[in-house]
Amino acid sequence: MLFTNLNIESKKLKIMSLIITLIGIIFILASKYIGSFSIRLAMISILIFSLMNLKMSYQYSTTKEKINQSIIILAAFLGLIKPELIMLVIGIGLLILTVPVNYEAIKTKDYSDVLKLIISGIGTLFALYCIINSQAALNTVIIILGIAFIILGCLTFYETLDIKKDKKPQDSDNTSEFGFTQEEQ
Repeated sequence: MLFTNLNIESKKLKIMSLIITLIGIIFILASKYIGSFSIRLAMISILIFSLMNLKMSYQYSTTKEKINQSIIILAAFLGLIKPELIMLVIGIGLLILTVPVNYEAIKTKDYSDVLKLIISGIGTLFALYCIINSQAALNTVIIILGIAFIILGCLTFYETLDIKKDKKPQDSDNTSEFGFTQEEQ
């Protein structure tokens, strides 16, 4: 069970499950706006922290660190203007991470770790999808998150119904919570 150890009342758990499901529906219906908004929000926070870091450590930083900070600030500014560029960068990063794994497996003809090859293959396909169609990839990620929220909300709601069935009036004999009768204690 998902929330049995949290001691949340059934009524609150129902409300929470409905809210999670509603958030999932909103993510699916407004995936275009939510994706852009969330990336812009992340880029604003990266921009603020990078500018603060550059200002506070400028006199102690090496030239290489100053250049790296400047590149981060420029990338955050570009991501703020055009959020699809972030998905392009993520696609390139995924490609850099996944292609060598596939290449090495083909080169050595070692296909023993099937799970690693499947994950790496899916990563390569998603990377190409991010590079070719950045906006659609961003929407796809938000829709997948929305589906996950809906599933979590429905499972939570089902759990509240299941908890009500499990809560039966306890027998009113003289047993304590540890199974001892009052005479044995």
